[in-house]
Amino acid sequence: MAKASKRTQPNDETSQLYEILTRANQIASNTELDDLLNQMLDLMIEVCGGNAGTLYLLDSEKDELVFKVIRGPNSDNSLIGRRIKTNAGIAGATMSHEVPLVIEDLAHDPRWQKVSRSSEGLRNVISTPLLLRGKPIGVVQVFNYSHTPLQIVQMLGARMASEIEKAMLLEASQQRTARLEALIDIIGIIGSNLDRDLVLHLIVRYARDLLHAEHASLFLIDEDQNDIVLHISSSEAQVPVLRVPRGQGIIGAAIESGDIIFVPNVHEDARHFKDAEPITGITTTSLIAVPLITQAVQLGQELGSAQPQIIGGLEAINRVDGIFTKEDADLLQTLATQAATVFQIAKLYGDANELFLDTIQAMVASIDAKDPYTNGHSQRVSEFSIAIGKQMNLTPEVLHQLRIGALLHDIGKIGIPDTILSKPGRLTEDEIATMKQHPAIGAGIMKNVRLLQNESPALAEHHEHMDGTGYPNSLKGNQISLFGRIVAVSDVFDALTSDRPYRGALDVEEVLNKMQKDSGTHFDDSCVQGLVKAYLAGEIKTQKDREKANIN
Repeated sequence: MAKASKRTQPNDETSQLYEILTRANQIASNTELDDLLNQMLDLMIEVCGGNAGTLYLLDSEKDELVFKVIRGPNSDNSLIGRRIKTNAGIAGATMSHEVPLVIEDLAHDPRWQKVSRSSEGLRNVISTPLLLRGKPIGVVQVFNYSHTPLQIVQMLGARMASEIEKAMLLEASQQRTARLEALIDIIGIIGSNLDRDLVLHLIVRYARDLLHAEHASLFLIDEDQNDIVLHISSSEAQVPVLRVPRGQGIIGAAIESGDIIFVPNVHEDARHFKDAEPITGITTTSLIAVPLITQAVQLGQELGSAQPQIIGGLEAINRVDGIFTKEDADLLQTLATQAATVFQIAKLYGDANELFLDTIQAMVASIDAKDPYTNGHSQRVSEFSIAIGKQMNLTPEVLHQLRIGALLHDIGKIGIPDTILSKPGRLTEDEIATMKQHPAIGAGIMKNVRLLQNESPALAEHHEHMDGTGYPNSLKGNQISLFGRIVAVSDVFDALTSDRPYRGALDVEEVLNKMQKDSGTHFDDSCVQGLVKAYLAGEIKTQKDREKANIN
């Protein structure tokens, strides 16, 4: 009978190699670059029986090696992000030779460069290139090794390089996606939000986060003081008062020149404005600064009249994981362009809004001027309404709409005969009926004005009563819009506290008491309470108050 063949047993070396490959494959499943680098270095240290190690990656653009991971009993994490030239030290020699270097005695090797306390206690090193398609993309070093399995070390180096490339490509893709999403987000917010500084704060925070910077800041030129002023900081703390003379500092140089400026080490740059650090509490090591350029456009100018104008600058300070790149510069310039767009929109909106308000004020003045006894009435009703709205915690946008609606609340009087408007005595029943038409006339005038649709209830409903006894539509309760209820209170308060041809102005206390009694039937109680609070807070000035203070 034939003997059974012996089953081949794997030797210790094969088993070890299999185990190492298995662990390397497990580590390779990491998609996060930092996790991958840390675990790969730990495995390499274990394989070589060492107790310390470093891992560098190549920045081919700058021909520099960047500290990415450091291990050891004396490891100094402040070295992470530090850079060395590819021809420097043992790591540089490894890059040049493209094969592992084994150095038994570091102390007597002229290429050995001690860096901080991390170098203490290091006796020997295996320095291995990370080769990808025959080209080094980094270096991994194991110190104080006990054995030198060079074949395994080379195999792991190649395995690491392949996975590092995948992780770097994924990270770059994710970063580009995040940056694109941020820009789309900013553009959307710019299109839907007129709060300039709110959007600028967002842009500055994006600049900090997307560029992996410790801080970001936006500066504006102060033409009156001939300096530049820190306007917004990414810091959550209150923005300090910081003024930099024109042309000084690196941000000043960017603003004056209109150029993008990179500074990897500010302490080697004579332009660095050292006085800023005690004020901001930020120790600057590196930065990138770009100008803030707007198009100077004025309403009423012909097409093509816009001229570029530098109004400030945007800077990012201290990249957390190295130095700023050209891609960072392009992104910061894009963010600066968005910030400039915000200023442009805010200015154009401000100019247009001012023109709009001036036009409305002129219309209102022409109506009030028809009746000398109600001159200034619409303006006061608008101010009273805003004061009530603030007490009711209305948003700035809603308050703006309320202001316009209250100003225009009597615009329908344009359709009422002057003989009725300027009649010195009491009106007849027919004249009262005619006068009661002015809310409907006003609403009719404005119904086709698209920009005033939100404001029109103030025109149509300011004579409606909570119990349904008002006019023109006998609305009651919440059928009456908030604007209608607020303006109703403001309108009556001003009418009762102002002189009329048939009576003098009533005492404010008397008027407020009367209106409080009529709350729930005639007036909305919350609006009346808002009126009372605003008056007691000194936010409301009656016609008599203005006359005493000589206020128009």
